[in-house]
Amino acid sequence: MEKKIIIYGVGKFAEYVGYAFENDSDYKVVAYCIEKEFLKGNSFCNKPLICFEKLNTEFPPINFSLFIAVGNNKIRERLFNRATNLGYNLPSYISSKSSHWENLKTGKNVFVDEGCVLQPFINISDNTILFTSQIGHHTQIGKHSLISGSKTGGNVKIGDHCYLGLNASIKQNLTIAANTIIGMGCIIEQDILISSVYTHKGTTKRNLNPDQISRLFLK
Repeated sequence: MEKKIIIYGVGKFAEYVGYAFENDSDYKVVAYCIEKEFLKGNSFCNKPLICFEKLNTEFPPINFSLFIAVGNNKIRERLFNRATNLGYNLPSYISSKSSHWENLKTGKNVFVDEGCVLQPFINISDNTILFTSQIGHHTQIGKHSLISGSKTGGNVKIGDHCYLGLNASIKQNLTIAANTIIGMGCIIEQDILISSVYTHKGTTKRNLNPDQISRLFLK
């Protein structure tokens, strides 16, 4: 029997998730959904777009699965809990184009894209998203987290509701507390034991003419 799935969301991420499921899984995307207050129109990506509040009537959980394609961790958690209470199966997507081992463990509604490199003995908990990240062996990633373009050493423990930004790096054998935000370009070399926010001081604009610099490096 053909597996059928609904994608929650109407943004670029939802479009990406729908494309991934359609082209790299056993699931057929039959519709998209969004909460009533955000509903505009009746189609998205050439599929029906329906009100989330009517989902279990029009696409009952006995026949359809659901994936929540929302980047915000808190919103995704709320929707995950609502969908679970309604009885929906929330499958995970692990790209066949990613590098991972057979002993990779994932919970529900996990998304691992094609750019990820995952070493052995990794556990990714429910409702977590990984974009283009390198995750070291024996790493555990908590629920409702988002890791985007980041890198960890081996045996790292990342709590629930965490966010790791582009080019963030975490040294091996560290613990990252729940609700921690590690911004783009940060390097973490010690445990984070309470929820914290880390940011890199950023790139400095130089008072130089680009032509002056290009003569030095582009000969």
